[in-house]
Amino acid sequence: MKRFLLPGRLVKLLEVLGPALIGLAIVWWGVVYGQVIANTGMAPQRTLPCLLQTSDLCSLAMSLCKEWHFLGIKRYSAELLWIGTGISLLALAAGTRKDGGGQNAGLSDHAHD
Repeated sequence: MKRFLLPGRLVKLLEVLGPALIGLAIVWWGVVYGQVIANTGMAPQRTLPCLLQTSDLCSLAMSLCKEWHFLGIKRYSAELLWIGTGISLLALAAGTRKDGGGQNAGLSDHAHD
């Protein structure tokens, strides 16, 4: 069975892009739900599931928050977090396959580029 291999440079790009998107999603969530917590009195621990998915409670909390955010952001969408996670997993899988999964993973990439 033939496995797919991604070029080393693409793997490196995905290794940066995935975590960057995850970080951006967390900041986006923090901006929106920081305002939600401040303006609605919602307990912070009740907003944590909203990082992963937008439930009815999350949508309601965002709609009750009438204050404008300093960046003009009104809503958070968990899709960015999941896209970043998927890209990170793809980079991890491609890097592991390319390097054979050994302890020296990533050290021999330059010889293949």
